[in-house]
Amino acid sequence: MARALGRGERTDRTAGTVVAITPAGHLTARAAGAEFPPEGTAVTDRTGRLRGRVARVFGPVGRPYLAIRLPRPPGPADGAALLGQTLVVEKGK
Repeated sequence: MARALGRGERTDRTAGTVVAITPAGHLTARAAGAEFPPEGTAVTDRTGRLRGRVARVFGPVGRPYLAIRLPRPPGPADGAALLGQTLVVEKGK
């Protein structure tokens, strides 16, 4: 069964891989497994650049999707660069 990580659990972990960008400019990422960051969690790219926050978790229990709200919608070039990128839970959050 899928479960969200609690406050005291490991924070340097993969949140998911970006699989799509919605027309509204949000990212859709696929979780790496049954564990996923809870809604409101900040996510970064591997370089540590803040990408957004988990707005919603949905889909299959074994490997859910994450809707990630960005600070502002990406441009076409930035959006293309985000596809396939792995996002991680922000350290210390």
